[in-house]
Order: sequence, then C-alpha cells, then structure tokens
Amino acid sequence: MKNSYIILLIIISLVIAGCQAIPTPLDPASIQNTAIAVAWTSVSQTQIASTPQDTQAVTPLSTKTPSFIEGNFEMNWNIYNSEYNSLGGIVTIRKQGSTYTEKLVMPDGSSATYNLTVISEGREIKLTDSPNNSFGDYMLISSDGYLGFYDNQGYIYSVPPLK
Repeated sequence: MKNSYIILLIIISLVIAGCQAIPTPLDPASIQNTAIAVAWTSVSQTQIASTPQDTQAVTPLSTKTPSFIEGNFEMNWNIYNSEYNSLGGIVTIRKQGSTYTEKLVMPDGSSATYNLTVISEGREIKLTDSPNNSFGDYMLISSDGYLGFYDNQGYIYSVPPLK
C-alpha cells in the first residue's frame, strides 16, 4: 500500500508540474470604460486598480505576524481541486517547536505522514516535503491561513483552511 501511495504521489507531482494555467490576455479596448480595470500580475494573482468613482477605502495589509505562525499549531485543508488534484484528501500540517509534519489522509482512508523542511518563515510559511525535488515543489501557508501549492514555474492552486 505504501508503494502504491508513493507511486500515486509521483504521478500527481508529474501531472501538476506539467499543467500550467495560461492567463487570458485582456483587451484594453474592452476595459477602458469600466470603473475597475483588472491587470494580470501572474497566473494566480490579479490586481484591482480603483478609480475615483470607487467609494470603498483600501485597507493596507497588516505587518503583524499572524498568531498561528508564532507558536505551535495544527491546521487542516481539503486539498481537492478539480483541475490539479481530483483525488483530494485532507492535509494536516502540525508545528511543534521547530518541527513541521504533514499528514495526508486520502478519501479511501489511507494516509501517510511526512517531515517537512522549512524554506522560510515570516508572515508566511514556505515548506517542502522534498527539498531536492527538481520540480521545486513547495507549499505556502499564507497569513490568512490558505495553503498554496507552487513549483519552480510558480503558483499552482490554493485551498482555504478547514474550520
């Protein structure tokens, strides 16, 4: 069962590495008369530029480190994504002291636990279970608790924390 799981993870990694979303180019003529213009900054992010007609104030991001990053924690995410991870599963990341572990429970009930390597810590936590992977795969726990998946080509997808 463990060998099957490892093979499954390798296949999923290869599929994810081979898939990369391509943003649709924006036609400037179609957006010049709108109140909000969307500019693509990457495959995964958009930046919204407000016009003077916009009445909502923009709130700057807090520079305070989120409380879940400051101490020990355990967080869970459903990692299902119809485009990149149709098998899904529940990932639990636990921090105890300076040690991070990941437990993946698949929909069929099988599970595996991995030690994670910290790439960086700060307002966000960047972790990997395979530091020498040629695809550069890593996970990023953002300051809002989302778990993002990335590789050396950039953003793949992210999921919100389970409550």
